[in-house]
Amino acid sequence: MTQRNITRYTYETTSFQGWRLSICRKWNQFTKYFSDRQYGSEEAAFQAAIEMRDRIFDALKKTPDDPRAVFEQFKNGTTENAVSK
Repeated sequence: MTQRNITRYTYETTSFQGWRLSICRKWNQFTKYFSDRQYGSEEAAFQAAIEMRDRIFDALKKTPDDPRAVFEQFKNGTTENAVSK
């Protein structure tokens, strides 16, 4: 299972296991972690990461000149229903 902008993280020395979503546009970085434990399984966390990535890409298409504003909306959780899937 590999997808663009999504990386699997499993650490033996910590309890975190999950996926990292990382997107960079015009020197602005967005990173979010999706824990297997929080989402119930590795696959559910992976699907959540894919869904958020796709919603961010859709928002970036609508506002390509201001990625910082798009990333801030997603960091603050204000786009849960704002961008349709």
